[in-house]
Amino acid sequence: MDEVIFLLESINTENKIGDAIRKLTKKERYAEKIEIGQREFYQAAATGLKPEIKFAIWKFEYSDEMFLEYKNRNYKIIKTYERKTDEKIELTCTSITNEEVIAYGST
Repeated sequence: MDEVIFLLESINTENKIGDAIRKLTKKERYAEKIEIGQREFYQAAATGLKPEIKFAIWKFEYSDEMFLEYKNRNYKIIKTYERKTDEKIELTCTSITNEEVIAYGST
């Protein structure tokens, strides 16, 4: 686990005048970067998905977040897989624009 990722979580809150706003919080996690296999890539492409990067983190550190940040780039988590051999979960991701993350919440 030699890479650092940030899981992005949206929290609903209110500003000073009572307007509902969403804030993004970043949770730092250490992750193992995994190569996406050719078979997995083409199976995903057949369903319209484009997996670009995959990480494994401890299961207890993941709380169904939808986005993550890695090396100042934002990614959407498109698939999760709980390993049977250890206590880790794999997060398969595709890159997204900053606008998509901002729609999820502001920092």
